[in-house]
Amino acid sequence: MTLLLLLLSAHFIGDFYLQPNHWIADRHAHKARSVALYKHTAMHAVLAAIAFYFAGYDWSTLGAGTLVVAVSHGLIDYFKAGRTSTLAFVVDQLAHLLIIGIVCAVALNLTVGQLQGYFLSLRQPAWLIYLLGYLFILQPASILIAQVLAGHTARLQNTDSQSLGSAGRWIGYVERLLALSFVLVEQYTGLGFLVATKTVFRVGDLSKSKDMRLTEYMMLGTLISFAIALITGWSINWAHAVLN
Repeated sequence: MTLLLLLLSAHFIGDFYLQPNHWIADRHAHKARSVALYKHTAMHAVLAAIAFYFAGYDWSTLGAGTLVVAVSHGLIDYFKAGRTSTLAFVVDQLAHLLIIGIVCAVALNLTVGQLQGYFLSLRQPAWLIYLLGYLFILQPASILIAQVLAGHTARLQNTDSQSLGSAGRWIGYVERLLALSFVLVEQYTGLGFLVATKTVFRVGDLSKSKDMRLTEYMMLGTLISFAIALITGWSINWAHAVLN
């Protein structure tokens, strides 16, 4: 675990704190001919070596692990060069984290049977309940809210909108994820802060709109969204208590 934490720390430091913006621009522009790409790879080699050293590994493991982490990082960044979408960023980071996970598994001499045991432990109902809850509050909950508000939505379609399109859906995703997480860890103060924060911004927008229908529509959608997260969280906690 120590090695994993150190390598993850090294990765985030190298990718997000010690990589200037002009290195990123140079890599996107020149790809394999980018000097910045090789500087960035060398930086990760140094950071990975430091991680292995402080984790207490011998020089042979340090050298091999550092080489794998650095070379794989350079190759992944090379293939990502020129791609600046959110999807490309997520895939890039997942690839880096996968390599770090594999390196740690090899360094710790984890067998296939041990790894299989770790993954099989995720089949326990206690874990699956959490997975089911988070899956439900995203797309199924969005569809449910849309269905409940369908009649009101039709009446508001002809009004001028300054919305960012799908931004409202993503705001709903994030607020329900946070609300459910606060309920599961029984931090209702955080939930209250979340509700208050959204209310402040919503009141400002709605006071400018001068439209009672829009005010009621927004309030209804918000209340349904939080209600779904709360009921889901309480249901998960109840099911977890029953299973234990």
